[in-house]
Order: sequence, then C-alpha cells, then structure tokens
Amino acid sequence: MEFHDITLMFALTLAALIGAVMIAAIGKMSDSALGARMWALGYSCLAIAYAINVFVSSEWNPIRGFTYNTMLIAGHTWLLAGTWQFMNKPLPPRTISLLFITIFASTVVFTFVMPIRDVRLVTIGIWLIVVRTSFAYCLWRYANNNRYEKTISRVAASLVLIEVIATIIYTTNGALGELPLIGKQTGTVAVITWLGALVGIMVGAPILMLLSTSRFIAELDKAAHHDPLTGLYNRRGFYYAIKPLLTIGARQHSNIHVFMLDIDNFKLLNDSHGHLVGDTVLELAGKTLSDIIRESDAVARWGGEEFCVLTYAMHTHHALEVAERIRQVFTEKCTQHPALMHESVTLSIGIAINQKNNERFDAIQARADKALYTAKETGKDKTILYNE
Repeated sequence: MEFHDITLMFALTLAALIGAVMIAAIGKMSDSALGARMWALGYSCLAIAYAINVFVSSEWNPIRGFTYNTMLIAGHTWLLAGTWQFMNKPLPPRTISLLFITIFASTVVFTFVMPIRDVRLVTIGIWLIVVRTSFAYCLWRYANNNRYEKTISRVAASLVLIEVIATIIYTTNGALGELPLIGKQTGTVAVITWLGALVGIMVGAPILMLLSTSRFIAELDKAAHHDPLTGLYNRRGFYYAIKPLLTIGARQHSNIHVFMLDIDNFKLLNDSHGHLVGDTVLELAGKTLSDIIRESDAVARWGGEEFCVLTYAMHTHHALEVAERIRQVFTEKCTQHPALMHESVTLSIGIAINQKNNERFDAIQARADKALYTAKETGKDKTILYNE
C-alpha cells in the first residue's frame, strides 16, 4: 500500500475511533440520547472497516473485502438510524433490517458467488448515495426548532451532501471499471474519495457531538426548570418564565391575574389510595392546566398539591370562566380514572388581579393565596376572587 493510502486509512481509523468514544461518552450522560449511542456504534463499525485496510495484509482477498464492506455498511446503517432516532422520527426496526440485509446479501453474492468487483462497487456506491442523502434530508428537515441545534444540523447536512458528491464520483468510476485496488495501486478518484470520507468524519463527528451536547444541555435545563412529574414549571422555572410576561403586561398596561390552585383533601386521598394514585392525580392536574391555560401564559407546580398560574391581558370575567373550566375538567378527568371512579376529587382556586401597573408578582400572589385560603375555609371546590 502506498504511503498516502496508509496515511489516509490510518487517519480515517483514528478519527472514527475518537468520534465513537466521544459521542458514546456524551450518549451515556443522557437517557434520551439514544440516537447518539447509535452514532457511536456507527463510528465504531467505520473504525473497524478502515483499520482492516491498515493492519491487515495488503494482499486483497475475498474475506478481507467482505469484512471491510460489511463494517462499512453496518456503520452507515447505524449512523442513519441514529440520526432519525435523534430527530424523534425513529425508523422502524424492520426498515433498518431491510436496509442492511439487502445490501449485505448483495455484497455476499458479488464477493463469493459471482465475484464481480465493478458490480459490487457500484451496488454499494448507489446504496451509500441513498443512505447519505436520507441522512442529510433528516438533518435538514427535522432539526429541532432551537436555533442553535437547527444551525448545527444544517451544517452537518451540507457536509453529508459533499460526501454524497464524492460517492457519486467514486461510483461512476467504479461503473467504468477505473477504480484501482485498495492496497495495490492508487488513483486521483480514490484519494479524493478517502479525503472526502476523512473530512466527513473529522468534521462530522464533532458536529454530531455538538448536537448530542446541545440536547444534553437542553435536558439539564428542563430538569432545572420543570417539575418531573407534571412537566410544568417548577418555582425556579416559573419565576424565569413570568419575567417577560410581567414586562409586557406593564408596558401594555394589561391586567395581570394570578391563580393559586390546591387539590382538596389531597393528603387523605394519598393515605387512602397510596402515592401512585396521588401521583396520578397530580399528573391529571398538570395535564388539565396544560390543556386549558394559554401557551402565552405561565403555569407551575408551586409545591406539593399546589399550582400557580399567571395570565396577562385577560378580563376578570374570562379569568373566572377559565378557573371554573379548570375545576370542571379536572374533576371529570379524575372521575374517569379507574381508581377514582367512586371519589370526588376537586380543586379550590383563589384569584387576584394586579392593583397597579408594574406591581410585583409576590404581592399579587400573596392576595391570590389569601383568596385560596378563603375558598378552602368556606367549603372547598370553588373559585374565589380576592376582594379587599
């Protein structure tokens, strides 16, 4: 094997191996980054494929060629499957299996049964073009709306398209019978192809690492600002979310309403039915609030069985209507749950409105809390609007 062939293959092996290790490490930090684990597996297969051409005898033989092609195919299959998984559009296992088995069978046929090198190269080349194009399409089309992740995804997609162009050149020359044997001769097209693959791995692996890291950071941010049981904001996230709402409300001289909600007799419910049922009730409360409260407003699990809502630019009579709808829908959802069919699970709600423009949230919330206390003390299962 000539010097530049060895250099390129060794660089490909090292780059793929480093990419596999780094992406696997990031994937282990996040339970939701299954796509990253598939990427790591894909790069591992590519590292094995390229290592075969570095450390195995330079004399080509069917076993060496078959192993190289199998690892190359497996690597790209995992990279493709991982990308679709990462973008929350997972490919069905049957599709992944067919994708691999069809080209694997073709490789077996054209390596051992009818060892026609040009046909084998063209078949694998066309398959790689299709797979890489699908890879680029998924990155471009289904990137997260997060601007940072979308930008990285589109850079990665553009990089993959460069690999597609290199693969088209390689496949065309393979169809014309103009590709030299790896390890015996070299040529301009082969060198361009390997350089394209090297750039793809050396730049592509860090980009996929950035995508995995951004997803991991987003997951940490969500954990820091959201309640894991209901998916609503926790107090920290709620205070962060209401800052712009209070600013907009003050600028527009809009009404600011704060709702304080509490599940009636929740401790008794927990003691009599167990914590699993109690958690289900909390989840139903969270789901009810998520469904009814406008996306432009903010809602949080305040603590225990208490919840808090902040709305702006809403008339008071509408706020009362929303509160009544929340109580009604929540009770209906609980009634439909098998463990609660014979229970009447209700909510008490206290509402307060800002008394002046640019009033602090804590002052409004304190009045809403007093209204909630009044609702609890006067029979529960009702909505009280704070009055001086």
